[in-house]
Amino acid sequence: MTLSKKSIAVALTGVLVMAAAVALPPLPVFGEGGARRDVVRHAAESRATTTNMLYLVEFEATQAVAPTSREQTIEQLDKLIIPTLESLGKDGKVRTGGIAAGTLTGAFVVEAKSQDEVSALVRALPASSIMQWQVTPIETFAHRADVEKKVVQELRAQK
Repeated sequence: MTLSKKSIAVALTGVLVMAAAVALPPLPVFGEGGARRDVVRHAAESRATTTNMLYLVEFEATQAVAPTSREQTIEQLDKLIIPTLESLGKDGKVRTGGIAAGTLTGAFVVEAKSQDEVSALVRALPASSIMQWQVTPIETFAHRADVEKKVVQELRAQK
């Protein structure tokens, strides 16, 4: 990737993280059910994340398959790009995502049981052959907080 493409990818990743933070509802500590409800909800989320993981999938159109005529452009958009974007927008496993404005570079977050499941999802997309794909497993904030709490406990126990 060139520097500008890396910058776009980094910026898009930041936008996706912010979009996910904005799209997910905040969990109130007080109110109906209060802290107990939050503990129960966190336990349910922890169980759910043990079977499914989140993956950041980044993609970029390759230059090798750039259409050379108006007809090729229409066909590529009509048969590959548009169906892929519509599929990603409707797939229940895709949590959030988008395209960098004016480009065919984008990213999305998908929930899956394994990286193989993500690979199968990507291969099934109509535009899979004209895109470069990068899949990165990501941890939920709750899972990472649990990991760091264990580290703190271990460090305190070493006194």
